[in-house]
Amino acid sequence: MSWPLVAALWVAPARAEQPATGSKSTVQQQEQQQDKPEGDISNLAESASSKHQLDSSLDSESEEAPPEFTIGPSEPVAPGERQWVRKFELSDLKSYFAEGELAKAKAAYDRGRYRVARQLLETQDATPPVRYLKAMSALRLGQWATAAEEFAALAEAHPPLRDYCHFEAARAYERMRKWTEAVQQYGAVSPTARRYVDARFGMAYLLEKKKRDYAGAVAALTPLVQSDSPKPNNPAQSEAWLTIARLARYQADYNGEHRAHLAVWALHPFSKEVSAAVKGLRDLPYVPKWKVARAETLLSLHHNREAMDLLERLLPKMQLPDELACRAQFAYGTALRKERKHSLAIQALRPVIEQCQDANLRARALYVLGYSEGVVEPDSAVATYLKLAQDYPEHPYADDALFYAAHKALERGNKAAAMGYLDQLIARYPDGNFASEALFERFMVYRAEGNSTAAFEALSRIEELKGRGSTHESVQRARYWRARVLLSMGRAEESHALMERVAAEGAATWYGLLARSRLTREAPERARTLLERLRSPASASNVWPLDAGNLAQDPHFVTGLELLKLEHREAPAELLAVDRRGRSEESIRLLFHILHASGYEGYARSIAWALRREGLAAPTEAETRLIYSMAYPHSFRNLVVQHSRAARVNPDLMQALIREESAFNPNARSPTGALGLAQLMPATAFAVARQLNVPLATSAALLEPQENIRLGSAYLGSLQRRFAGNPAYAVASYNAGPGAVDRWLSRNPDAELDEWVEQIPVEETRLYVKRVLGSAAAYQLLYASGSFTTLAFGERGSNNAGSR
Repeated sequence: MSWPLVAALWVAPARAEQPATGSKSTVQQQEQQQDKPEGDISNLAESASSKHQLDSSLDSESEEAPPEFTIGPSEPVAPGERQWVRKFELSDLKSYFAEGELAKAKAAYDRGRYRVARQLLETQDATPPVRYLKAMSALRLGQWATAAEEFAALAEAHPPLRDYCHFEAARAYERMRKWTEAVQQYGAVSPTARRYVDARFGMAYLLEKKKRDYAGAVAALTPLVQSDSPKPNNPAQSEAWLTIARLARYQADYNGEHRAHLAVWALHPFSKEVSAAVKGLRDLPYVPKWKVARAETLLSLHHNREAMDLLERLLPKMQLPDELACRAQFAYGTALRKERKHSLAIQALRPVIEQCQDANLRARALYVLGYSEGVVEPDSAVATYLKLAQDYPEHPYADDALFYAAHKALERGNKAAAMGYLDQLIARYPDGNFASEALFERFMVYRAEGNSTAAFEALSRIEELKGRGSTHESVQRARYWRARVLLSMGRAEESHALMERVAAEGAATWYGLLARSRLTREAPERARTLLERLRSPASASNVWPLDAGNLAQDPHFVTGLELLKLEHREAPAELLAVDRRGRSEESIRLLFHILHASGYEGYARSIAWALRREGLAAPTEAETRLIYSMAYPHSFRNLVVQHSRAARVNPDLMQALIREESAFNPNARSPTGALGLAQLMPATAFAVARQLNVPLATSAALLEPQENIRLGSAYLGSLQRRFAGNPAYAVASYNAGPGAVDRWLSRNPDAELDEWVEQIPVEETRLYVKRVLGSAAAYQLLYASGSFTTLAFGERGSNNAGSR
């Protein structure tokens, strides 16, 4: 692909660009900031403290990340029928400097022979790649005026490199001590650009140190701290606040300095800047609203106990329905829910709903209250969820609330009411992420009634869904259970054909594992043929071409591709900055293959993890097996094999459990205090260590991989022995405790394994079992040389032999 085609793909950001020259320059805008009244920094800080720092993701018990890309699965299309949006071949990644004089020029540049590089480039057509390398050579030679002029001109002429060129032009002007021009170029960097943060700090530095324009420096940093979404781990924000505090002191704005230091203390409690902020706060008051903001931040970072201690000291001095008191009370109730102190959470949250006026806060409080009531007061939970759906029908939680109201009503035996709530959900929110869940809940009811026709229709409707409700997991689930219904209707051939499709397209998933296990029992010859296909994937030559879809319009994608062809070291980071929301699976696979083919395996791995989390079809193909191999690494494999075998646990099962628990992060800390790779609660680890007669586990020891894997393997092994080797029951116990699994088994004693898992009443545990066992299947698919493990289906769920 040539550079004009890359330029043609460019779509300018919706936000208007700041002109480098024109009627109102960036410098003029900065100068006008000086006319603003004193107290601006205080107002900026007060605005930050008034925003909720408690991330809405903490309202859910599972606290899973929202989907990155949400376009559901598509059916295979024959090559001749394909309608391409933007077709990409491997040749489209070819470097601009791959051959001829351009290759010589790039080689000279890489060796530091910048003058030679410029001389060679002078003989070439002045294409954007040639102009960019010439300007970079001038910069390296210290020809600041030439570099500044060439970068500034190229920024206007070639949009894919616009922000990089403005940034480099600013650096060149700095070297020439042309502060006004440098500020102007820094200010022209787009807010969506990766260089934006560095550009704003560059502006602030020059305005402060060189122009003594302290108000202008504050204005340069203001966009970095003005954010609708809290970012407590963002080092740029904490540094910006601390710099703003210093700038306030220079302007004798001591109130603003005080507030900026409080912002660091409250919004970035674990940043490297916090010690300087605390020093600056010496002998000054810690204002209540900042204490609430700090508690919310701590809660978002899962430091629950510390947040609760702070709130417990504050709440007696507050009175509802004061807005700040409402925030504090809601945060305290959420902390209690996170600590699973549900009765106390209910007591804290009900006054918020009764007395507070903020609509979004009340909706969130109803949602969290409904969860805690569902644990200890199920009848009350239905009314709470219905109130949320009725009072706030446009809120993102409205469809969730209808679903959970139906679920709780079914648990209480009120089938008619539950079906009514599900009908409302499907009618009002057909494109929502709970539409498929509602239809599947209806299927389970019809199946229990023996109404095969209605059950079959509910599953078929799931496969027809569009939008957020259509995911690979929801479609695979519908197809698996449709195959089960077909078998009960005496249509075995159709059932087995559908089971084979599920097993092939989801061989590394829970439903693929179930389907393969069913086929092994019901159609062994078909299963053998399928296993041969799984062992012998299609040729890797099938990877290209791929369709970029609407990804081709993303500015980061266009810029990243241009940088890749320029052999620029920031190309992979630019590609990783692509907005993946609303993209097709194929376009995300393209992103993976671009990074992988270019040798950036670390960046490609993060894409692979996202693909697997959102759903990935056809793992039997070589292309998708490559993605899976990066999404399922053998991290800590030697320790896993050593300790799992000692505990009589399948190493692939333990590897899968660690992957799902911590993503192989030894320092992982859960919202409830679980630690390390296998996410062990300290009390559990203490008990396991005592049983093993080894030194008792400490919190510090649990962050050591060897100790954590040893105790985690031993604990999983003990759970497997308790449940006669059944991996699903053992994994469920690992998440929810063996007592809970005993209760669920006694509640559904006749359920087969697949049905029993679907009926686990705790969503977090239900999804956890599917993920862990699906991941174990993935590890066997990718690395096992022997036979594949299959699940056994007994007449009674409690008598299942487990795996074989």
